[in-house]
Amino acid sequence: MKTLASESHVVESAEAAATCGVLVTRLGGSYSRLLGIRLASRDSDEVFKWLMAAVLLGAPVRAGRAIDAYAAFESRSLLRPGRLANANEETIIQLLNCVSVQAYSSRIAATLRSVAGSVEKDYDNDINRLHFFAEDAAALEQRMRSLGTGLSRRVVAIFLREMRGVWEKVPQELSPVAVEAARHLGLTEARRLHEATEELRDAWESAAHGERTFSDFQAALVRLGENYCSMRRCVSCPMAKLCVSRLVAKRSADCAASSGRAMVD
Repeated sequence: MKTLASESHVVESAEAAATCGVLVTRLGGSYSRLLGIRLASRDSDEVFKWLMAAVLLGAPVRAGRAIDAYAAFESRSLLRPGRLANANEETIIQLLNCVSVQAYSSRIAATLRSVAGSVEKDYDNDINRLHFFAEDAAALEQRMRSLGTGLSRRVVAIFLREMRGVWEKVPQELSPVAVEAARHLGLTEARRLHEATEELRDAWESAAHGERTFSDFQAALVRLGENYCSMRRCVSCPMAKLCVSRLVAKRSADCAASSGRAMVD
């Protein structure tokens, strides 16, 4: 049967397609979909909402609290550049505190207001203009990082990850942590990011996934990589039974144990 690569630890294509679906079911898809943000519309208001969500998700708080904070801002119609930039900072801090975002509430509030103000003044309330004026992927990332008083690499990475397919200048390669998670599942063994990305896209597109998109798949890979693979939380990993790396390690250990017993005998 056809495989996605020639190496022995890569699963067959039919199994890979099934693994992709299971991964998104267990780890969840894109945050923008979860929050009801319609990025596919390319509407500047929707893209700005996602930018504010990325700032919250990239802050040193739990994802659940970041999502609650986003909902609180949305319910008060604050997710527009002008309204957020001109909102009272104490009001924003209190809003964050109400959803248990307390330790870094002042810093998060200041970042949200400064970024919103930058979009309002520098890009005429239209975040899509930032993409228009960027010459290439590197310039796009630099413009993103220069918003307001400056955005962290983490926030920019979260934002751009779900802008693939929306903004054409966004780098198409998946992140190293996503690709490493895919390797553990036997979905690719390519060493170069662009080759791995193509293999993973092929794996995803080889089967129907309903309304789920490749963006949902890559978001799930990142969660798997960050929360389990990189932390070696194999026992509690929801994909443990499908982890090729774990199976290979177990077989090696079993073989070593058998060899040891044979030598004793």
